[in-house]
Amino acid sequence: MGRPEVCETCGVVVVLVLLAVAVVGLVAAGLVVVPRAQAEAAAARARAERAEAELAVAEQRGSQALRDLPFVALRVREDGRLIEANAVALERFPFLVPDMTILEAFSEHRLAGGVDRALADLSRQGFEVRLFADGRRTYRASVAPYEVGEGREALIFLTDQSEAVAYQELRSQFVANVSHELRTPLTGLRGLLEALDDPAMDPATRRDFVARATSETQRLEALITDILFLSELETAPGRPSGSRSDLAQAASATVADLWRVAEDHGVRLELDADGPAWTPLSDRMAATIVRNLVENAVKYAGPGATATTRVRRDGDGVVLTVADDGAGIPERHLMHVFERFYRADPSRSKRLGGTGLGLSIVKHIAERFGGRAEASSREGFGTTVTVTLPEEDA
Repeated sequence: MGRPEVCETCGVVVVLVLLAVAVVGLVAAGLVVVPRAQAEAAAARARAERAEAELAVAEQRGSQALRDLPFVALRVREDGRLIEANAVALERFPFLVPDMTILEAFSEHRLAGGVDRALADLSRQGFEVRLFADGRRTYRASVAPYEVGEGREALIFLTDQSEAVAYQELRSQFVANVSHELRTPLTGLRGLLEALDDPAMDPATRRDFVARATSETQRLEALITDILFLSELETAPGRPSGSRSDLAQAASATVADLWRVAEDHGVRLELDADGPAWTPLSDRMAATIVRNLVENAVKYAGPGATATTRVRRDGDGVVLTVADDGAGIPERHLMHVFERFYRADPSRSKRLGGTGLGLSIVKHIAERFGGRAEASSREGFGTTVTVTLPEEDA
């Protein structure tokens, strides 16, 4: 009867021993797992801190790159509010402040709408807008959206296209003017040639028509020459390599060459040049400037007038002045005389063979070398045109 009790006691002992072993195993495992978990948590924190630091560095570099861009650059949040603007943007639009919307900043719905579309669709947008900054100017807007974290942002780039747009408009106007100017003498020439085909025309009329046809061809040739020269000036900007010319000598040669023409118009020519006056112009440019000014004086001063050409050195510059005491130019026309194809008296100009480009070429040459061309006049008292150019060492 006593052995069963002993067996039961042994069973209990065995169970307790097994439980003890299990507890020891669990404790041992815990001693291993807890440090490992702690190590993994520490590594995760380190990775997060490193990623956060890298993100901060990347954002700092991005902001620096944005600030250094040579054109207007803006960064906006998903709601279209400004985060930052670079130096060019703040210089051009000093009213920009963080948290203002694009519409508040520029009052331009086209720009604000483009930014909204880019952020909504994550699609790049490009378009032209007219913004007010030192007057209305034309900008090419480019909006580049991107995702950052769980949100979105966009970069807005504005490139000033005003000069290009103005140049294109000027070019289109110039082409239209050239077409008109070429069509006029060609139409007249065609009419004269058709009339000359009449066998019944008397010799005197025929000679008159031939003279008029010759005049039209000469005018056409002069116009084409001026257009080609102006085109050459525009397509090859800057100073001709190694060129220089004596403006006083060019003035002397021009006055001598136009002396007979001036007599035919009843205009007396005078020259006042006190020695060499070297400029960075090519010989052709110097001769063109002087000839255009003297020819204008001869053609428009009127009979009995005197046209005086003066060349003098003034400090670091050379000053060319062509002044007459003739009819003068009405004040309303004076501000336009350097414009292409502008004529104060169109009918008289065409009758005298003017192309409407002479003074424009003079101004273009002067400004190409950092000089200037100016005109002053009083109706009934004459006109003075002054060209100032930098002096070149002899």
